[in-house]
Amino acid sequence: MPDTIVNKVAESGLITLDLENYLPVTAVVPFDLKPFLFRELILKEKDFREVMKNLDWNQYAGKAVAVFCSADAVIPVWAYMLVASNL
Repeated sequence: MPDTIVNKVAESGLITLDLENYLPVTAVVPFDLKPFLFRELILKEKDFREVMKNLDWNQYAGKAVAVFCSADAVIPVWAYMLVASNL
């Protein structure tokens, strides 16, 4: 049995990543879907699409946007994709 201690982790070739290097450098702006819901509970597709089409998206240019819904409502996945495509 050898008397030397071998650091197998250091010899394995693993790369250490510093996650602070991947923090966003732009401002993170929240985008809440709650104001665009009917009675802040129900998503009406026709009304939602119309509001998204007429919304001024220039205010989000060059920023990281966090899309979420603060209401306890069931939001279809396509609604998030519609917001993302407009952004």
